[in-house]
Amino acid sequence: MIHIRLILLLHGNKGGGKEMHTVFCIIGRTASGKSTIVNAVAKDLNLKILKSYTTRTRRQSEIGDNCDHTFISVDDVDKYRDDMVAYTERAGYCSFATKEQLMNSDIYIINPSGFSDLIESTKDIPDIRLVDIWIDCDSDQLIARSKSRSNSDNWKENYDKEETEFIKIYPNIDYDKSWHVDNNQYVSAAINHMKQIITVIKHEETYMSEAKENV
Repeated sequence: MIHIRLILLLHGNKGGGKEMHTVFCIIGRTASGKSTIVNAVAKDLNLKILKSYTTRTRRQSEIGDNCDHTFISVDDVDKYRDDMVAYTERAGYCSFATKEQLMNSDIYIINPSGFSDLIESTKDIPDIRLVDIWIDCDSDQLIARSKSRSNSDNWKENYDKEETEFIKIYPNIDYDKSWHVDNNQYVSAAINHMKQIITVIKHEETYMSEAKENV
């Protein structure tokens, strides 16, 4: 299966032979472990994380490197409208990224609706490739992990809002082109699995690029 996915990913890209900038888009439910996994993977593989803009309240644990966002006020959102490539609304706040951020980052934690918007808004950008990696986590695990958060009271509200997105988008995922990481047991295993996926894809990209240069 891994070879089939790589063939579709690397030979079916929109670049038409041009060297592409790949962004790994990490998608998962609230409390599925996205931040923990991505931070570990980025550190080990020397990847730059896209820190999307958000108007939500900063959590107590979101300090320094342990933070996935750039926090702004609602009044600041319009300043970025012309450069937005992904936009998501949540319970009482919004999150988004810009094209400049996207072209200067390797890995991006994003919601399903934001990913759909990202696909649409980058379809005419010839030198970018989006690789979606979904973090799978059962509801009982999500509930248990959410209770340890400082904003656990808002978890159910965000979960319910996400439900509409996941019900709409998840059944339409093309499993031949997407990747999945299970995070129901040991987070170390999920981290290693994601590292393996990204390493293999990057290795194949380098091989394809060198092969084209030697033609």
